[in-house]
Amino acid sequence: MRKGKILLLTDCLIDPEAGGAERKVFDLAKGLDKSKYDVILGTLDCEGSTPENIVKEMGASLVVFRVKRIYGLSGLIQGFKFMRFLKSNQVDVIQTYHFSSDIWGTFYGWLAGVKLIVSNRRDMGFWRKSWHVMAYKCVNRLVKQMIVVSTAVKKVLIETEGVKEEKIQVIFNGVSNDALDNVADLNELRDSLQISKDDLVIVHVANFKRVKGHIYLLEAMRDVVSKFANVKLLLIGEDEFEGELQMKAKDFLIDKNILFLGKRDDVSSLLCLADICVLPSLSEGMSNAILEYMAAAKPVIATRVGGNPENVIDGQTGYLIEPKNSQSLAEAINKLLSDQALRESFGAKGRDRVGEVFSLKEMINKYEEFYDRLLAF
Repeated sequence: MRKGKILLLTDCLIDPEAGGAERKVFDLAKGLDKSKYDVILGTLDCEGSTPENIVKEMGASLVVFRVKRIYGLSGLIQGFKFMRFLKSNQVDVIQTYHFSSDIWGTFYGWLAGVKLIVSNRRDMGFWRKSWHVMAYKCVNRLVKQMIVVSTAVKKVLIETEGVKEEKIQVIFNGVSNDALDNVADLNELRDSLQISKDDLVIVHVANFKRVKGHIYLLEAMRDVVSKFANVKLLLIGEDEFEGELQMKAKDFLIDKNILFLGKRDDVSSLLCLADICVLPSLSEGMSNAILEYMAAAKPVIATRVGGNPENVIDGQTGYLIEPKNSQSLAEAINKLLSDQALRESFGAKGRDRVGEVFSLKEMINKYEEFYDRLLAF
């Protein structure tokens, strides 16, 4: 029996260590059984591209289609190039990620005669306008199956796009459960950040976007700092607000308690410093950050949105609060900071939950089962 050829097509593919969907694409490409599948990573135009040697080390191959605009001339020219590629390489499955790849990849894949097109949906559609929904409805009929990362996302597709339930497969994100292993020297890391062993540390990992709720966390920190002078909040992620949050921290008189660390490549080590991890998002499909928090055995405080309740068991592995509620967020933080035993209990249960439900191995197994059913040569 010949191997199935699977093309994972996404809008942008730069950094294997990035977060979000990009990280999961790399994890999947690396983890799939190469004795059963030939894996191709495909990407549309973006700033930079993953070095081909990194992709080869994963046992996959890389192809780039320079699409500036999917509805423009480059979309048309690259679309015909894409069709030729699919036919000459006898691609069996196209799995698309993100809007441009979902629309462009599905349409030209269908024109090329690919029968097995899979749309991988990973968020609650908070960014979508009515024309995005209409575009999706137009191409959904060309899609064989959809993979979603949570039952919350599945519900959105059924309600907003009219997708039939039997067309949707839920496969949770997975993470490695070795976050506590092989970390850097934590004493040295503390010293570099000027964090003492007596400090209580809160960590929030997310690029600075409105949807990630940073402002509500800063508002909550005013109350937290008034009760715990030795608290430190580490904000990890690229700053898209051009210093707006730093100014808010000064206005709130909490700037000495906030460390703006930017993008880091040592997140696993930074998580090991944490007493509490938070994610006050306004929308989430299935948060990789939360899974990484739990894999590091940290108690989690997250908003009750999207797939978060499928990750965090309220009162067992952490607390779920309503979005945009700074007071509830402060109360949950204060409660955990006051009780080390509770923090440790929540953290241990969260780590167990990752091993049982959200392991990377489980995610890969589910995808392989899905592809085997889909291909069935």
